[in-house]
Amino acid sequence: MPSFQFLSPSISISHPWILIGLALFFFALLKIRRAYWNRRITQWAENQHLKLVRFRRGRFYEGPSAWMRSRNQHVFRVATQNVEGRERSCWIVFGTYWGFTWGSPLSKVVWDDEKV
Repeated sequence: MPSFQFLSPSISISHPWILIGLALFFFALLKIRRAYWNRRITQWAENQHLKLVRFRRGRFYEGPSAWMRSRNQHVFRVATQNVEGRERSCWIVFGTYWGFTWGSPLSKVVWDDEKV
């Protein structure tokens, strides 16, 4: 029976169900986060009269302001399709460096084919 010290003399983990419950809780949090961002990005695409094809979270070295991003900014790589069936890709940034936006939380959209 493993035990460890954390703010009290001794906490004993008597059942493996506690660890299984914690693992399920964190797994559920990850699924909820994915569903939240899926809804937000799908709403953005529908407002732009586009169809969301796929999206993924941008890595710290990708996209606009790579390497200079704060934890308040959420960057996604998004592929969309317009009504004619043309697929386009872009980077979407939610939030600002300081963590607040005036109005819409969407702060930047950078399309790949509009780079100069």
